[in-house]
Amino acid sequence: MLPNLLHHNVPRFIAHIQNRGGVTDDEMHWLRCEDDTPEYPEGLFNRADEYLLYPKDQATFEKGLFVLVRAIAIMSFVPGGVHIFGLHFSSQIENFVVIEDGSGET
Repeated sequence: MLPNLLHHNVPRFIAHIQNRGGVTDDEMHWLRCEDDTPEYPEGLFNRADEYLLYPKDQATFEKGLFVLVRAIAIMSFVPGGVHIFGLHFSSQIENFVVIEDGSGET
């Protein structure tokens, strides 16, 4: 389920970031922030079970998904992009995502 949600949502975020001129310094700071709260990637990843795998409700899952999608979209702007759950996201490829099972761009 999560890979399908990422496949659908991350390219939209990448396009939004690209259309406004790229990743901002504030976004890079947010991405690297080490605050242990689920509003930042580090805190979310420390609580992935609570927010993404076994959330108590839909709102909790959506909050976690938003942070994950935003983080992957920002990371897609680094050289080589990001590989996760059998998907390759990059701001440099057409449609911003490739399924890594060999089926090509989507």
